[in-house]
Amino acid sequence: MGLRFRKSIRIIPGVKVNLSGSGASMSIGPRGASVSFGKRGTYANLGLPGTGLSYRMRLDRASVASRKRNAARQDDPLLREELEREVDQLNRAVDEIVNIHLLTPDPRTGHSFAELESHYRELMLKPYSVPAPVRPEKPVPIAAPEQPDEKHGSGLIGRLFESATARQERQARNLEKWQRDVEECSQENALMLKRYQEMRQRWAEQYANWQFEAAEHEKKLMDAGRNIFSQFTADTGYFESLLAEVIQAADWPRETLVSFQVNAGSSEILVEVDLPEYEMLPTSSMRVNARGTEIIEKELSQKAVRERYALHVHGILLRLAGMAFCALPFGTVIISGFTQRISKQTGHIEDEYIISSRIERQLFERLNFSNLEDVSPIEAFERFDTQRRMSTTFVFQPITPIA
Repeated sequence: MGLRFRKSIRIIPGVKVNLSGSGASMSIGPRGASVSFGKRGTYANLGLPGTGLSYRMRLDRASVASRKRNAARQDDPLLREELEREVDQLNRAVDEIVNIHLLTPDPRTGHSFAELESHYRELMLKPYSVPAPVRPEKPVPIAAPEQPDEKHGSGLIGRLFESATARQERQARNLEKWQRDVEECSQENALMLKRYQEMRQRWAEQYANWQFEAAEHEKKLMDAGRNIFSQFTADTGYFESLLAEVIQAADWPRETLVSFQVNAGSSEILVEVDLPEYEMLPTSSMRVNARGTEIIEKELSQKAVRERYALHVHGILLRLAGMAFCALPFGTVIISGFTQRISKQTGHIEDEYIISSRIERQLFERLNFSNLEDVSPIEAFERFDTQRRMSTTFVFQPITPIA
């Protein structure tokens, strides 16, 4: 079964995902010409700017009827030129998918162990960055209200005509209100002081904990500094996070599930990839007809289709191996690819491995990465320790992957 390793991710960057009631499909290619991969097959999507014409043709199955367009029944040099440009874009998009190995990175451009160790040291030996808790400020007491004088609350005319009884009552009310205000002010000051004392106590506890944690962090830094190299070489999670970051940043023509595991002690990277099914790749090529009025497709031979598939499959593994070597300065990549097929024993769809290879870095680096156009990914795997059962007509038989 596939996906034997502990970490799995899906890579779909750069791919337009179209969601509909019938399921998801993906597209890649230039504007006006793209190739779509979905459960219902592989389609060419063509649009001719300014003409109002659009095409959608299935590439993994031959057409039954011709695709003549009513708007293009007569010779038109401009139309021929536009159609030829669209065909060139579409065929180039298909070629980019088939020859995905052209995007294989040069592992010598990756980081060295010394650079990764320096990065790891920076991550692990960061100073204690938690800010100290802020000491609360002591509140300023509210000033007590001043005692009102005998004239408070009376106007000029009131003082001339106010009786002695009324004056006494007014002064008594002023005194009573002032006493209440003084009491409320005293209570408010007492409450603020109590709140401050509680906040001060909590701060003192938090500050003591902060001092303790800061001191513990410094101790750990000292211990880590003495053992940082041994921790670095054994930190599988760190290496796997770097590899995951590189894989997820890749531009990929279809949603692809990749599973991997890092064995730092043996300097090995184990990778498995869910390969596309044979039926998903285009089975025809496009060209413009003799009159220049329409785009027609030419059905490829079964051998040519299988060769396309073999190139694509080997290219996927070659590119993933290059990404793994580029992400980590390890010595070996063990990479296996599987696909879904109907088992003749059970009748159910099951995972079948069709290629597995142990690739040593020194052999991989001998590839001419500045001229990958002349590198056949199929023949490149003959340089490595590869398990595959592929006929001369590019038919794959199931294999047992390298453990």
